[in-house]
Amino acid sequence: MIRALLLIIITTAGIYFYSCSDPTSGNVENLPPDTYLSLFPDSTIAPGSTLKRINWWGDDPDGLIRGFFISFDSVSWGYTTKNDSTFLLSITGNDSTFRFFVAAVDDEGLIDPTPATNLYPVLNTPPSVTFNQGTELPDTTFPIASFRWTGTDPDGNETIRYYQYSMNDTLNFRRISGTTSLLTLTQDSGLVINSENIFYLRAEDNAGALSPIIRMPDTSATWYVRPNTSKILMIRDLPANDLPIATPYFENAFDTIHYDIFDIKSNNGSLIPNIINPMFIETLKLYDIVFWTGGNNSVSSAANFDLARQSLPFYIQSGGKVFFASGFQGVNTQIEPGYINFAPIDSVTSCSIPFVNTNLINSDMSYPVIGSSSFVLGLKGLMVSTATVIYKLYSNSGCFDTINVGIKDLPPPSSPKVIYFAIPIYSYNNDPVASKELFREIFINEFGY
Repeated sequence: MIRALLLIIITTAGIYFYSCSDPTSGNVENLPPDTYLSLFPDSTIAPGSTLKRINWWGDDPDGLIRGFFISFDSVSWGYTTKNDSTFLLSITGNDSTFRFFVAAVDDEGLIDPTPATNLYPVLNTPPSVTFNQGTELPDTTFPIASFRWTGTDPDGNETIRYYQYSMNDTLNFRRISGTTSLLTLTQDSGLVINSENIFYLRAEDNAGALSPIIRMPDTSATWYVRPNTSKILMIRDLPANDLPIATPYFENAFDTIHYDIFDIKSNNGSLIPNIINPMFIETLKLYDIVFWTGGNNSVSSAANFDLARQSLPFYIQSGGKVFFASGFQGVNTQIEPGYINFAPIDSVTSCSIPFVNTNLINSDMSYPVIGSSSFVLGLKGLMVSTATVIYKLYSNSGCFDTINVGIKDLPPPSSPKVIYFAIPIYSYNNDPVASKELFREIFINEFGY
């Protein structure tokens, strides 16, 4: 009886366990995944930016999600393993509606046969543009003007397709690339010389929406464009109290040589362009020769060396020639080596000769003897190794008995590009005839005017 009962139990258990095990030859069907969007099809979506962030996810009942196929037309599909992305939806009008599709892919490559989808209404927002702070134009310029701006668009700054500019009216806009943020205009590209000018600018996005028009100068102002009328430009970098001496000196020294004047110290330097590169540099390039004249060795009188160092190397590299004459900024100021980056000067003497009222010593006999008619204060000397010395100065006071005060970058018979004097040249006016000879030697013989 007991044996019969055990047999029944064992047999029943065997049948039960066999029925619960997978047959070794059976196949289980892989089920497709399901896909979901963060907003469901019956959700109300308010019109938004053309820069749209969309989230999605997938669920697989019998496996894992490997990635997703996404599309905006259910024809062309892209693949991603991400669960979200930001899309720039390009439209051609003020608004539009886009349908987005996403289908999950499981770890066996099965794709959701019913992709999740939803409509996304988009409202285009016009761009805006502003001129960069601190780039305002002077009230008068030569026929070179540079403008720098920043464009923004709530739909993404990359949606700005063009900028449009116009000179002196808002009827004839010209398109330039939306990647442009700096524009330099000349007479050939719209500036009107001997006249007041206004620059207008606006942005255009991919949908054709336009920003409000901005103008330079702002409000009701204009700026005057003066012509360049010579091959020589004088950068007059002089204090006002030196003009009574300097003006008649230059009128005599230049004699029949014609030149334009750019007064960069007047009105506290307000005529200096805020955009040095390219506006100021391109202004210099209007001329074959630049004569930069500064005062004596004081901070207020000496030349604007920072401006010269920012601009003259580019001008010289382009083929321009420079005559630079000025004391340094501060009698007791230490001038570091390499401070003068536009002339072959190794260093400047650490101290200065306090008072000078004597003739310069000629090292280049093709130059005339020149001297001062009054005391010149605080002259420093130039230490050079490759330059040709034109003038020296002897004194029994100061660091050296003899210092170099005038040099040029190339020896004869080569034609120099740079002539550098460490003196206020208009103070060396004791002989008007010699002053004329000096300027003829520099501008005609050396520079080929």
